[in-house]
Amino acid sequence: MYRYNLNIRDACGTIVSWGIMTSEFDMPGSPSVDRAQPATALERLEEYLTLYPHLSDRIMRQFLVMLHERGELCIDDVYSEAREAAGSALEAAPTDSDNHNVADFPRGDQAERDSVQSITRRAVGKHLTSKEVDNVVNLALKREEADKLRAIVSLGSVSFRLLADTVRRFCALPVGEMQLAPDEAMGIRVGLIRHLVSDQLEFIAIAKRFLRIRDFEGIINRTIGAESGMGRVGGKAAGMYLAATIIGGRRHHATKPEQDLLPAEPTNDYQPSADPAAKYPVAIPESFYMRSDVIEDFLAFNGLGEYQNQKYKLPEEIHNEYRLIKSVFRNADFPSGIVEQLRELLVKVGDAPLIVRSSSLLEDRLGTAFSGKYASLFVANQGSEEQRLQALLGAVAEVYASVLGPDPLMYRRAHDLLDYEEDMAVLIQKVVGTRSGPYFAPVFAGVAFSRNEYRWSPRIKREDGLVRLVMGLGTRAVDRVAGESPRLVALGVPTLRHESTTTEIMCNSQRTLDVINVEKNKLESIKVQEFMKHGGNMPLLDRCLSIRKERLLVPPMGTYFDADPRDLYITFDKLLSEGIFTEQIRYIMRKLEKAYGFPVDVEFAHDGETLYILQCRTLSEGKAFSPQEIPSDVERDRIVFNANKFVRSGRLDDIEYIVFVPPRAYDELETREQRVEVARAVGRLNHALANRRFILIGPGRWGSNDLRLGVPVTYADINKARMLIEVAVEKGGYVPEVSFGTHFFQDLIEANILYLPLYPDSEGAVFNEDILYQADNHLTKFIEKPTEATSIIRVVHLPSIAPWHEKMRILMNGDEGRALALLASGS
Repeated sequence: MYRYNLNIRDACGTIVSWGIMTSEFDMPGSPSVDRAQPATALERLEEYLTLYPHLSDRIMRQFLVMLHERGELCIDDVYSEAREAAGSALEAAPTDSDNHNVADFPRGDQAERDSVQSITRRAVGKHLTSKEVDNVVNLALKREEADKLRAIVSLGSVSFRLLADTVRRFCALPVGEMQLAPDEAMGIRVGLIRHLVSDQLEFIAIAKRFLRIRDFEGIINRTIGAESGMGRVGGKAAGMYLAATIIGGRRHHATKPEQDLLPAEPTNDYQPSADPAAKYPVAIPESFYMRSDVIEDFLAFNGLGEYQNQKYKLPEEIHNEYRLIKSVFRNADFPSGIVEQLRELLVKVGDAPLIVRSSSLLEDRLGTAFSGKYASLFVANQGSEEQRLQALLGAVAEVYASVLGPDPLMYRRAHDLLDYEEDMAVLIQKVVGTRSGPYFAPVFAGVAFSRNEYRWSPRIKREDGLVRLVMGLGTRAVDRVAGESPRLVALGVPTLRHESTTTEIMCNSQRTLDVINVEKNKLESIKVQEFMKHGGNMPLLDRCLSIRKERLLVPPMGTYFDADPRDLYITFDKLLSEGIFTEQIRYIMRKLEKAYGFPVDVEFAHDGETLYILQCRTLSEGKAFSPQEIPSDVERDRIVFNANKFVRSGRLDDIEYIVFVPPRAYDELETREQRVEVARAVGRLNHALANRRFILIGPGRWGSNDLRLGVPVTYADINKARMLIEVAVEKGGYVPEVSFGTHFFQDLIEANILYLPLYPDSEGAVFNEDILYQADNHLTKFIEKPTEATSIIRVVHLPSIAPWHEKMRILMNGDEGRALALLASGS
């Protein structure tokens, strides 16, 4: 056995030295004696009692209980023998009744207690090994530290430094073979979750079953904030960290073996052929957690407290002032302590690209995900240290400013969360990926759902789940972008596509990658051909790309590409038909859904070797409807539209207004400004019709980043509508993708806004636009002076349409994949 010193830096930066003895079992402060032979169990015990005299009673009591439980001795017999040895005149109390008075159990004197310990020592020497002595003493030490930790987490207010120091002392103890009982650890876990992670009771109920005390050291050691303060890491960080723990994935900052947790609950009846979570690595990116109290320090340091009242202003004021607020925040200063901590972070990560992500206390909660409401920014992290620091500070400031944006504030107002004190934590992570030429990006990324509500084939089961998969950064999986689509993967039948021809596949497939250009120090969107020309050495390319040969798309035979880059298409055919990915992601979704007790969605990225979990939250499902019966005897002139693809069950009665943006008229608008005008006008109509039953019908992709493909509305512009309908008109062989799976789509679900795509060019489709064009336009009742651009919008008051003078009803049958909108009175 050898003794050495382990230096641990505490929350103040002070080096704390622990004496460590190396053997099969390392323990802080373990005794060390030079011997030719290993110590006997009794010798080890005596050394520990000498080293920890203040814990001698606790240690001996622990041994007595252990020996009693193993049947090596009986506690009653030990005390009887001790009384006799101590010459006590006390008689054993009767044992045939529980109703004893206090006099039946008088306390023993010191001589009796010394005798009990002497008897216990002899039993230790007779029945236990040195290793077992180490384990028992370690458990006694853990209980001592656990008592201190329990006292601290039970305080209503505690400094981060005090809490962090106490957690580190507990974690410095070896894991050992003897663990705290679940009831001993549970209260500490709950207290740590409440102080450091989340105060949401629903989250705590899940997390306390999986997060161990030792797991919090990984968070504490990478937390940014004042040592005298205290804040939480926020919803996004909490969901990611918990998901990795449930799955059993590798967390980059885990410092201890993961052995002292209550075993995770078993998964449901799905059993993969092999456990992918064990066979293949799953991890979270290298992460740093800027606590939620730092934003308070930032606002106070710059005198920006006045903006906390922004949430009570009118929507138009919030929207108009947001650009100024972003500028003010980006040019504000941070306290020097935070600046230095971020400088140290940059030293640790070097010039690796970073992403600065919002992690609001309200974000990713059960029922209110705030999908895409707050800013997340990529930082290429190139240049001098000072340049990199300024870029990082600017990104954090912009995330802070996004708290005051119109979308999150309107979302909070809609969910009665406006008066909640919204403190924004920030999650800073290395971007998952690999460098290929000047480009840095994941090989592929996406978002997975444990439930699939929009199925395009009877072979697809709801419980199998869905993945939106893209090559490069995952931005294209969760945002709506121009002229191309992510690969939609039904996990039960992963090779089944919703397109029916090779031409459709080529028109719909992803052709542009989002990457970080580390040479230009910025985020870029590049074509596949450009990527292959300058950086086509990324791993697993053969699993992502297919080659056009005549009228077919063919996966490459090997890993080498001998094809014109213009003939390459992102299909993921080989990835989905070979290897472990679909089985692995399906396993993960099932396991997380079982643990959460709710459907979940997970954002992920893959660097060619490891699958990384980026985010996990409960999946909003909206109001549940049974499949509606679709009548077959409706007069054709009463039908407004029908649908036969991507239909979810639902029903909407007594629709009074339709706000209609004609696809062709919108397509003819010449400038970006005109299309933005249309979006803002839709927002004003949304506010004016808030108390009416109205639906929105418009071109292509509502909320698209590409203004040519759809009206660029945000959540605040559409959150009062009862239904949103996208008219997917074919353009040059391309049909716009449907919304589901995007952040925009999650907004609709949470707001109980029904969604339906229309494909008027498909066989059997009906879209009776004449009803909408021939009806009077009531636009000027709500917008007094429409511009040339906004005058294309038609506001149709359905009861005014002759000869029916009726409202509209929409019936949707997800089982049959059919929907019908008809003019009909009553319900």
